[in-house]
Amino acid sequence: MKKNVIAVCDTEGEYACNFAEYLNSRKKLPFQAEAFTDVEKLRTYAGKNPPEILLIAEANVNEQIKELGTENMILLTENREQEEGHKSIYKYQSAESVIQEVMAYYVENTAPVLYEVAKQDIEFIGVYSPVGRSAKTLLALTIGQILGEEKSVLYLNMESYSGFENLFDLDNEKNLTDLFYILRCRENLVYEELQGFIKSIGKMDYIPPVVSPEDIHAIGNQDWLKLFDFIRQGRHYERVILDLGDSVAQIFQMLAICRTVYVPVQDDVIARCKLEQFRKLVKQWGRIEQERIKEIRLPACGVNLSDTEFINTLAWGKWGGFIRRMLERNG
Repeated sequence: MKKNVIAVCDTEGEYACNFAEYLNSRKKLPFQAEAFTDVEKLRTYAGKNPPEILLIAEANVNEQIKELGTENMILLTENREQEEGHKSIYKYQSAESVIQEVMAYYVENTAPVLYEVAKQDIEFIGVYSPVGRSAKTLLALTIGQILGEEKSVLYLNMESYSGFENLFDLDNEKNLTDLFYILRCRENLVYEELQGFIKSIGKMDYIPPVVSPEDIHAIGNQDWLKLFDFIRQGRHYERVILDLGDSVAQIFQMLAICRTVYVPVQDDVIARCKLEQFRKLVKQWGRIEQERIKEIRLPACGVNLSDTEFINTLAWGKWGGFIRRMLERNG
């Protein structure tokens, strides 16, 4: 799935091209930038491919541009005073400062839609790490088993490679790819049809994850929100655990709906650098309060994962005891 587009238009100098190049170098941002130095080319492009955000020099705004009806149009101004009618940003500041203002504005105007998902009777718990080999999935599975002792829990693996096909012998099972196909093609899907996709593992339910990275790339933010809303309509689950991978489109919007995000980390130099980058991006987005992010240094698991019944032992022993105490500390 391609990232949402920020169209950047300025007919003077190389501002648009330089800014777009800088933004595209920021790989973790959920946008890609398209630069325009010709207003007519922008109008033609936007008419066929409406950008999520239009960042345009104030001098280039004309009636044709206004008629595009771009909801998130932001003016690049040559003075620091806000213009009436549209959000405006002072263009002659650092590109980093411009990006921070754009992201803050975008989240402020789109976050209410995301929070609607988490409002009612389901609590979303995220498990994510910018660091590889962090035992993230093992942590998510253990949280599910412990919470499942008292709550109804659904686990969703949102990784490119979950390994579940071999780990849990899921060959030829209906999975998330099949479910999203149905969700897209049919308008009047009833909740009971979801039951055909749900399997149980220990004390929680789960939907078998995708088997191809291309499938997870093709699932957009609105697709996930539609699934979450569909799950909520059934009023069956009290907790949904999101085991998040970097291939999820708009990862920070997914994190934003979670009441708590557990981030397993490691203590080597590269891991610390990746974690610091993640912290900065969370801060730039501005709508994921720091207290919701729980950084965890996990002990050695000590569970025999080659045992076919390992899922039933995760919640006990030193490993399970550590996770239990972690959950108790966080309510």
